[in-house]
Amino acid sequence: MTGTLDLSQLDLPRRNGELVFDAPWQSTVFALAAAVVDHAFGGDREPFRRQLIKAVAAEPDRPYWESWTAALEALVDTLPQPDTLPQRPGDRRSPR
Repeated sequence: MTGTLDLSQLDLPRRNGELVFDAPWQSTVFALAAAVVDHAFGGDREPFRRQLIKAVAAEPDRPYWESWTAALEALVDTLPQPDTLPQRPGDRRSPR
């Protein structure tokens, strides 16, 4: 599953059908999460959804977008570290 993130299947805060962001950082976190899901998980939202469920369960009173941020941080922590990725031809990283 690649392409744009299908928002219709996500339970996001909305007002009159539009996404609700109370501060600019919230829309930035949303965009970062969408980019990570698209590029690192091939558009599969399930890993992020599982992290979001855990984040909300861990602190139910935390504001929604802060839980979203915690879920994104946890998801990124599951990604391979740059020094564990295979070296590509022309890669400027020095081998270790």
